[in-house]
Amino acid sequence: MDERHIAVSVPAAADRIISTVWRRKGVLGACAISVVLSACGGGGSQFEGGVTGSQGLESSAPDAKGGATVGVASSPTTKPASPIVQPPSDVASATSSNARGTPASEAGATTAANWVDTLISDMKWFHDAPSAVLETIPGWGSGANYPEATQRPAGWKIAIPWSHTMRDTSAIRASDSQRPWREKGPYTGNDAPNTRIQQRDIQMWWLLSNGQWVLGSHSSQPGANMYPMNWSEGSDINARELWRDESSNGGGASMRSVSRDGYINHLWHTWASPHEIPANAIGAATAYFSRLILDNPNGPDDRHLAHILSAGAGDWYKDQATISAFKVQGQNVTYMGFGRLKYVTKDWQLFGWTSLSEAQIRANPPPFIGLPK
Repeated sequence: MDERHIAVSVPAAADRIISTVWRRKGVLGACAISVVLSACGGGGSQFEGGVTGSQGLESSAPDAKGGATVGVASSPTTKPASPIVQPPSDVASATSSNARGTPASEAGATTAANWVDTLISDMKWFHDAPSAVLETIPGWGSGANYPEATQRPAGWKIAIPWSHTMRDTSAIRASDSQRPWREKGPYTGNDAPNTRIQQRDIQMWWLLSNGQWVLGSHSSQPGANMYPMNWSEGSDINARELWRDESSNGGGASMRSVSRDGYINHLWHTWASPHEIPANAIGAATAYFSRLILDNPNGPDDRHLAHILSAGAGDWYKDQATISAFKVQGQNVTYMGFGRLKYVTKDWQLFGWTSLSEAQIRANPPPFIGLPK
């Protein structure tokens, strides 16, 4: 595996979002995280909720092909709609962690009855808590701003889904503590040596203009990549010694020591394959499933001490050549947005992201792989 730095052009305007991105090219292709180094301007409050971006996927019609048909919607042709918008009432809904350390707002498993609500809330609600990476790179969007979906640059053809998983942190600036975190704390990080984070079925789906969903890419098992909190080039680790196959334990794989022990300043980063965007796609949705399990089943159950946050989304690539090429942020790669960071618990939860509106998702939910029956 190799790593390539993404060149960044820094604008003069202080309120512009600027991104620093690194890429690791693995067996599934290239992967990225986009890190926001300064807050968005434009006159609005940084606490205003909702997904940003324009209707539809790009300013002109897509010209890529791809995706395997796996399900046909019964609804009529779907048109682009405004992305999911955060209700003001969310700011007042923050809760404290319960006695077990499991965040009250996330206690309970994703079920066949509530998974659509979960996908929608992952785009409507603010993050559960501040992440450790937030203060490494102040103002990073995944820790400081509401979930968002960005518009695909016209003519760009490739997309890739990803996830990132890390500890929470209490080492935050006074200004960051004023953000509407859904959990009031305490933010104690990962103090659970006998806990592993299990993840399975990271995937990206595309909704076509005829109401049909097609699969972009899917990976049943995550990799073992541990990235430094500051995303410094050349410092990531293929921590295979921390990785465990969980095929006989609900599926996927698990990692221990995420953001603790010798990896206190590292996060777990996973992805599925880059793939071509269908020509008539009007929106996308990503998902994966995660929970906390024991490293040693006969050891102490310390999962209540693992304050681990996770979220996902994806990146836009300009074309096929970008997958293996030197990547320049804003020229041949840019981030698709991100879902909210929420706590991983003992129960399987869906972690989702979408560029579609709540009405579109409720009328025609994506046929995610691995949903509870």
